[in-house]
Amino acid sequence: MLAGYSGKAKNIEFIEDEKVKIIFRDSISAFDGVKLNELDNKGVINCKISTRLFQILHEYGLETHFISSSKDDEMICERVEIIPVETVCRNKTAGSFCRRYGVDQGIKFESPIIEYFLKNDDLHDPLVNKEVAVNMEWMNSEEAMLMEVITRAVNHILKEVFDLINLDLIDFKLEFGRNKDGCLLIADEISTDTMRLWVKKTGEIKDKDRYRKDLGKVIHHYEDILNRLNTINDLPNIETQTEANVNINLKSSVLDPAGAVTQRSLTRNQHETIETTRLGKNAKLIFSEFPSFSLLKEIKGISSEILSNPLIEDFEIELKYNL
Repeated sequence: MLAGYSGKAKNIEFIEDEKVKIIFRDSISAFDGVKLNELDNKGVINCKISTRLFQILHEYGLETHFISSSKDDEMICERVEIIPVETVCRNKTAGSFCRRYGVDQGIKFESPIIEYFLKNDDLHDPLVNKEVAVNMEWMNSEEAMLMEVITRAVNHILKEVFDLINLDLIDFKLEFGRNKDGCLLIADEISTDTMRLWVKKTGEIKDKDRYRKDLGKVIHHYEDILNRLNTINDLPNIETQTEANVNINLKSSVLDPAGAVTQRSLTRNQHETIETTRLGKNAKLIFSEFPSFSLLKEIKGISSEILSNPLIEDFEIELKYNL
């Protein structure tokens, strides 16, 4: 057995073959650990919820670090290096979003909002944008793109799943990690500690806000969510599209005769402030699968081997998740 470490509500043990054992404790905390308690059976319930949700994501083809459940309160997962930036997907206003912008709770967004937060308790997990995170090398630009489109895909799946059991997914956070091969995987946990769920029509709170707001019966509602998930026999049939836009341009060191001709035409038409014109091409690829690191790797191969000439051309890939 290798070493490990303890978090706010879980213990992590490093085991053989690049795996970890995640042990869910009965601890619950809020406000960066200022409020802290133990709730009987919470670890087991959250582990079972997280296990079920990871299994559901796997059934739709998403890539996560989850491997198996060894005990009621334990998961065996692939060992990853956690990226210090997490995503939060918001379908309606709640929590810190309301406090930050002074808006009412429960306002539905026209389309889900994705935010990035730096994982740092001392700084109270500040909101960051992608440019800051990439420039500070907390993640690279490719990971930032993948994290956003994967979060949107997870949101689509979880909203449909929770809709089956009369629950409204308000928001949730996702953590990501890199395995030993550099593959980006959904990591940590997906549970009632990491999302907001309200009962449809009544708006009754079923998540960790019951603890934050001293509403009581936290374990009762956590257990109810688990019981509802266990009633699902058939998952929703979700049609998905991942769109890849590949922009291909000549390398800066390569002459562009067509661009030069266009430049002369622009100059003749008095567009004299345009200093340089270079022409490129674009390819749009649409895949009937959810976004993943493996899909991006496939798109890179297509782009370098088929769509472009690597001797004279560069390419950039933009991924988009289509509902």
